[in-house]
Amino acid sequence: MKHVRRSFLKKLATSVIFTSLSPIARSFSEKEMEHPSRQMKSFRKIDIHTHISSDASYLREVMDHWNMKMFTICNEGLKTDRLKAQIEAAVEISEILPRYYAWCTTFDLNMIDNPSWADQVIEKLKVDFDHGALGVKIWKEIGMQLKDSKGNFILIDNPLFDPIFDFISNNNKTLFMHIGDPPNYWLSPGPDGLPDAWYKEGNDVWNRIGKYKGEVAYDRLMRSRDMVLSRNPNLKIVGCHMGNLSYDVDQLALRLDRFPNYAVETSFTIPFLKGQAREKVREFFLKYKDRILYGSDISGGLIASPYLVDMSKIDVKWSETEIENLKLELLLQYEEDFKYFSTDKEFSQGDYNVRGLALPEEVLHKIYFNNSVSWINGIDKKF
Repeated sequence: MKHVRRSFLKKLATSVIFTSLSPIARSFSEKEMEHPSRQMKSFRKIDIHTHISSDASYLREVMDHWNMKMFTICNEGLKTDRLKAQIEAAVEISEILPRYYAWCTTFDLNMIDNPSWADQVIEKLKVDFDHGALGVKIWKEIGMQLKDSKGNFILIDNPLFDPIFDFISNNNKTLFMHIGDPPNYWLSPGPDGLPDAWYKEGNDVWNRIGKYKGEVAYDRLMRSRDMVLSRNPNLKIVGCHMGNLSYDVDQLALRLDRFPNYAVETSFTIPFLKGQAREKVREFFLKYKDRILYGSDISGGLIASPYLVDMSKIDVKWSETEIENLKLELLLQYEEDFKYFSTDKEFSQGDYNVRGLALPEEVLHKIYFNNSVSWINGIDKKF
């Protein structure tokens, strides 16, 4: 059983709105694409959580269609070749096409036991900032994969990271944090013995991101994230996937109330939001309308292996049919997300129906654009 990062196509294929899509290109009627196109096109939008492997005309067509710009995020600091390729691609597309792309870097986690590691990271971040990086991403490998020389997991509240956080703050950049995963990934295995977070391959136990025995509890990972928020009040921090607390907006509200330097983004959270009382979720969005940013977590580009998961396929390109599928699926994903936030339309979620949030236009403008400009310095450049 081979486990790789959730790809664009796999994510779409398993989501509610795309379960019936064929791998062969299909056409969508004008009726499918028309509403709520007019409202959605009427103001600028930024998708602040994407993973773009290379520029592609279909991506620019999607952005032109929805009046949008994409923020591409580099992650996985333990995969040196992959990280280098991501950064090179992000620099290239953001410099050549700043109307369409801005970018967020990350840093190498190898050799973290080296006494000069933090200094080396900071020197590399200086280079990335000079090339236009607007933020820095830290991923769940910190806490779930990264270990010290004694075999202990390294968590994000480790003092090793403090000088890096100070440097990010002093340069008016934003820290993006993906720590842990939703708590259901820590539940006991089902009858098949294969939980989402941990599974067996032969005689070995794997977690979702690598071959590592043992685990850190979900609550401990959340506490490590909260500690970073507490220690760095002047650092702008955005919690990816609503801080992996989207399953309970009451818990998320406690963090937003406690940490004024904290905002969250919506990527891969709508199924969790739909599982809660609609009015409670709507009130949450209204109350914290200045602290929520829109993100999708899509991958895109012309490389067949989504976002360079498999470096051996870096030169493999999508076919014309696959590109058309990608474009149509992406157009619909953005429209379905917007419908959930902007209308009271009913959506299927498993065995039950839920209604959209019907957020006011002012709130939509904040979530889709204004908050990104407030929390990520310079993201609206050339847009």
